[in-house]
Amino acid sequence: MTRPEFLVPAGYGELMRDRRHYSQGVRVGPLVLVAGQGGWTPELTFPESREEQLRLAFANVATVLAEAGLGWEEVVEVTSYHVGLDPEVLDQMVGLLRAHCPDHQPLWTVLGVAMLARPEMCVEISVRAVRVGD
Repeated sequence: MTRPEFLVPAGYGELMRDRRHYSQGVRVGPLVLVAGQGGWTPELTFPESREEQLRLAFANVATVLAEAGLGWEEVVEVTSYHVGLDPEVLDQMVGLLRAHCPDHQPLWTVLGVAMLARPEMCVEISVRAVRVGD
């Protein structure tokens, strides 16, 4: 049986591991699961702009995927959680999905929520990816 390899990017990943006792992702064989990534900066601050938080959430997913040697091209499933879900948010998400996954269309589940882990958060994105060839 393949042992899980927990993914802890330098910086905020280490901080969350030490303060909150969780990892940002895990690889088990060819499968990589990424915990919900918010739109935070490396210093764990949140821009006021919803669009900027969406952009940063995608970048933070990429950071965790890179710890496993993967990128958005291996993402097969996306789940996004949104405070203040509206058609504009969905359009922004579609644009970012097209930019990050230009050659495939991953599964996508969208959830509107009352709040996330921090009051200033408006988005959180988790993904599943598969390493091809494993």
